[in-house]
Amino acid sequence: MRRLVTAPRSVALGATLLAGLLAGCEPTPPEHPFLPWDVEVNDRGQVAVFGVTLGESTLLDFKRRYDQKADLAIFAQRGEPLSMEAFFGRMNVGPLTARVVLVAEVDPETLERWAGESRIADPTPSGARKLSMSDEALVEAQDKPIRSISYAPSADYEEELISRRFGEPTDKRPIPRGEGDEGDEGEPPAMLWLYPEKGLAITVEPDDKELFQYINPEHFDELVEHTLGGNPEGDPQDH
Repeated sequence: MRRLVTAPRSVALGATLLAGLLAGCEPTPPEHPFLPWDVEVNDRGQVAVFGVTLGESTLLDFKRRYDQKADLAIFAQRGEPLSMEAFFGRMNVGPLTARVVLVAEVDPETLERWAGESRIADPTPSGARKLSMSDEALVEAQDKPIRSISYAPSADYEEELISRRFGEPTDKRPIPRGEGDEGDEGEPPAMLWLYPEKGLAITVEPDDKELFQYINPEHFDELVEHTLGGNPEGDPQDH
């Protein structure tokens, strides 16, 4: 027989806050701007979300805002250009918890140089190789602008909640299953909800948690192409 354990008052209060935010039951809006549905696009076409501006704020800006360490690495995928990502792990973003990956804007020549200095290459679930970075490259990388943000919430978002918080998407596209991933018979595929004017794509899983991807609208089509091709930009599962 299971024993019932009463949660400490602080844990209960935290759970109540999370439930209120997700359900939208608070009598007044929260005073912080760092919620996943608080997305703005400035007059230069740059997305502002989570307290940073894509294409302008740097990896160091994000790190300082949240006082959070990151694992930086180069990713090499066959047939794709190199990329550099900063994985912040599970962290508090405002009042909510998520795994966060930032993809940096780095020119190809610099990425090739950093990859040539790498000493360790680890395989990842996507098939990409995760390359270590030298101390000098890590210092240099801190000042690179943020290209995109991948936000994988700890909470599971129902479709009704996503529609209420983000509005109805411009389009919904099925995400093809990867090779060897047959899934359960009759199980609906994951869907990619598209908000191109916000630079936002949301992977909505039928029985799993969602992935929110933010990028400046001028690069939105690239992000969608990679995600539908089974190679989402800044995939937390590769870290």
